[in-house]
Amino acid sequence: MSGPRIFIRACCVLSVACCLFSAGAQTFDDVLQRAAIHRDLQAPAVASGASIRIETTTGISRTQDLFFQSPYESRSASAVIAVDYPLFDHPSRAIAEAIAKNELEQAERASRLTGADFEVLLDAYAALWLANDEIARTSALSKDVETIAGRGEQLVRQGAVTNITATQWDEIALALRSRILDAEVRKLDAESKIRQYVDEEVTPSIDPPVLPSAVSVDDAVARHPDVLMASARVERARLAVEEVENVRRPQFGFSGFAGLGAADATFQRERSDGTFGIYGLRFRMTYSLRERTYAAAFSRARRELETAEAQRELVTRRARGEVASEKLRIDTQRRRIELLNESIDVAKRRQQSLVRLVAAGVQPDIEELRASAESLARELRLSEAQAEAWKSWQRLRRLGAT
Repeated sequence: MSGPRIFIRACCVLSVACCLFSAGAQTFDDVLQRAAIHRDLQAPAVASGASIRIETTTGISRTQDLFFQSPYESRSASAVIAVDYPLFDHPSRAIAEAIAKNELEQAERASRLTGADFEVLLDAYAALWLANDEIARTSALSKDVETIAGRGEQLVRQGAVTNITATQWDEIALALRSRILDAEVRKLDAESKIRQYVDEEVTPSIDPPVLPSAVSVDDAVARHPDVLMASARVERARLAVEEVENVRRPQFGFSGFAGLGAADATFQRERSDGTFGIYGLRFRMTYSLRERTYAAAFSRARRELETAEAQRELVTRRARGEVASEKLRIDTQRRRIELLNESIDVAKRRQQSLVRLVAAGVQPDIEELRASAESLARELRLSEAQAEAWKSWQRLRRLGAT
């Protein structure tokens, strides 16, 4: 009756292991949030309309005339505070504010987790979950096999089993322990990779995703992070063109100034000095009839806009290929999961039949152990397929398809 006890115990241990994986686990979204680079970004300040400046002047002059005996000599100094206020500058301020907002959005996107780092975290998280799953499943069967293998020598002395059977038990026990050790190595490797981004212990939790049956490629491409970044660069280049074009418009402004001055003059040996106030108001309108730098700046801005648009087209085509590839991978994994489930059902029915045959003494215990190992191998392959499907689903989420 050792066979039925093995089967029932393995099922109980697997149920406990599944509960442990669900309790106190961190989702992949939690890991991504902790791994993201958080920066306090502030929008660049847009210059206000008015500008204030301080102007100081000093001067010394001396006039020598051949027809006069004494020259004319003067010294002066002044200090003025001037205020310049542009009029009708709404287009300029609107362009400046749009540029500041665009640059802030680009900086925020650039501070997010890169695609390469996302892939490293995704693979490590899935590998850690698979390693924990394999350790839990294999340990349950390994304990029962070691219990049987530990009695092999005694049973050989009693003549209940042959040396060949006892050796086969030992080989199965060693193979299961070797599988556990390999899983432990993969677990350590995955944990070390995750700790490069998250400085804490992570207990992964992967729920088999409800894979989307239909994904809008156009919507996914429009929300793709790389496409959004490329579109932001195109918008920045377009604003640069508008900024250059705005220079050619007439510029209106209003200026006011006020200050103090002092002068000291000498003429024909007569000296005079004093202080005086300086103030004034001025309205100005400037328009450049011919500006050599405008044509070069406008041509350069147009070329940068065309380059940004071409780069966006390349990024869009690449993003469309990525979305289509992930859709195809999900469809393949869905079919693979269905076939593996059917295979596991067949293996379990065969295992149950062998349990009954072993209990009846028709088959040796080794056949039941082999059937249990085969069922375990198929269940682990199913876990791998579910992890791959989950990874494709996470990539689609990052690409904006879900």
